[in-house]
Amino acid sequence: MRGYDFDAIRQRHPLAQVAQRTGLYVPYDGRDTMICCPMPDHDDRTPSMILHPATGRYHCFGCGATGDVIQWVRSIYQVPLPRAVRMLEDPGPLPPPPPATITDRHHSPPPAWHAGVAERPDPERSTATNIKEALADAWEYYTHGSLHDTATGYLAGRGIDVAALETETGEPVVGHTSRHATDQLVSRLREKGHDDDVLVDAGLARRVAGRATIDAYRDRVLLAVRDDHGDIVALIGRYHGDRPGVAKYLNPPRTAVYDKSINLYRPTVGHLDDDAQVVICEGTLDALAIAATAAQAGLSAKYAPIVESGLAISPAQWDAILAVHPQPPVICADGDPAGRQTTSRWATQAALQGRESVITTWPDGHDPASWLAQHGPNGLAAITRTRCLNTDRNQLRPRHSAPTVAATLAAQARATGQPVHTAVLQPLAHLTGNGPRTRYAKAAARYLPDGVANDEIATALYLAREATTITR
Repeated sequence: MRGYDFDAIRQRHPLAQVAQRTGLYVPYDGRDTMICCPMPDHDDRTPSMILHPATGRYHCFGCGATGDVIQWVRSIYQVPLPRAVRMLEDPGPLPPPPPATITDRHHSPPPAWHAGVAERPDPERSTATNIKEALADAWEYYTHGSLHDTATGYLAGRGIDVAALETETGEPVVGHTSRHATDQLVSRLREKGHDDDVLVDAGLARRVAGRATIDAYRDRVLLAVRDDHGDIVALIGRYHGDRPGVAKYLNPPRTAVYDKSINLYRPTVGHLDDDAQVVICEGTLDALAIAATAAQAGLSAKYAPIVESGLAISPAQWDAILAVHPQPPVICADGDPAGRQTTSRWATQAALQGRESVITTWPDGHDPASWLAQHGPNGLAAITRTRCLNTDRNQLRPRHSAPTVAATLAAQARATGQPVHTAVLQPLAHLTGNGPRTRYAKAAARYLPDGVANDEIATALYLAREATTITR
C-alpha cells in the first residue's frame, strides 16, 4: 500500500513497547515472552501468545492470531489500517482493549456472544458426556475412508509412516477435514442427534450471530487429544493449505473436558520399559513421528513422546509428564533459536521441579520429525538417553542439561540484578540423589565465588549458608 513505510513504522514502535502501551505487563528485555492473548475473541486464561521482540512478531497458539505490531493494533481494536497507524504514531498510551478483552482472565466469565465475534465454548452449558460423544463421532467421521487416506498421504509426504503405529494401537491416529462444504461435520453430527450448542461447546463448530454454524476445522490434518481414560477431549489441527495468513496449528479452545494447561497430547500410552525415555517436544507432528518411527522399529516400549499445547508447560503438566517414567526426560524442542530457548526453559523448569534431564540440540532447520524422516529408525539414537553421556561429542545424542540450566539461571539473575551464585544453586534445593546433585553441582561450580570447592558437599553447605544468611 502506497503512503506507508511499514519497516520504519515497525522500527519506531517495537512490539513489546506497544504491548505495554496497550496495558499489558511485558518485560522489555528483548527476550521471547509468553502472555495471555489479548485478542477480543479469545478468552485466554493461561499464557498462550508468544511475543518475539527480535522479529517484531507475535503468535497465539490458542486462537491462531499472528502478525506484526501493525496487525496487533488492527486486531485488538478492530480498526482499519490508517487508523491503526495513527494510533501507533500517537505517543500517548493506547486506549484500554475493548470490553471483550479481559486483563484478569482467571476470575472473569467469557465475554458475551455478539455480532461478528465467534461464540466461545460455554463450559457449563453442555455435559461432559455429550461433549465426549460429539468428539468421538467427529473423530469417526474425520478418520473414515478417504479422509484418513488423505491424512496418511500427507504424513507420508513428510516422511511419517503411521501404518505400524495404527496396527499397534488398533485404531486411526490421524484424520483429516473435508475439503468440500464448510459444514460437512456439522451436518453429519446433527444427523446423529448432536445439537449446535454441544458442537460449539466441544470446539467442533464456529457460530457467529446472524450466520450459519460452520465446522471449526478446515484444510487440516487432525490429531486427537485423549484424557487418562482414553476418551477424546479435543482435536488439534495442522494446516497444510495455501491460504496466506492462516495459522499452522489450530489448538482446541478451553471446554468442559479440555484445558490446555492440564491436558497433553500423547500418541501412545502403552507399557514402558525400565530404560524408556519420555520425550518432550514442541510439535504434535514431532511426537507422532517419534511414535511412528518407534513402532516401525518395534521399540514403542522405549519411547513416550509428549507435547503440551503451546510453549508454556504448567505445574500440573509437569507433574503429569514427570509421573510417566522415573528416568530423566529427554527435552528436544525445535532446532531454531526460539526452539533452543524453549529447550533451555524446559530443562530449567524440570530441574526446579527436582528432576534432571538430558537435551537434544538439533542442527539448524531440524526438528524431531524432519530428523527422523531423513534418518529413519537409526535417527532414534538422537533422543535415546541410554549411554548418551559416554558417546563421541560429534554424535547427535542427548547431553546432560546441567550446564544449560546453570547458564540459564545465571543469565536470568544478571538480567534481574540478583546474585548469580544464589540463583544457579537453586536446583540443589530440589534435586535428590547423589548422582543428580553431583552432576549439577559440577556445572554450577563455575558460577560460584572463589573458595567454594567444586563438589556436591561444599556446594550444598554453601547453599545452606546462603539460605541462613537470607533468613537472618
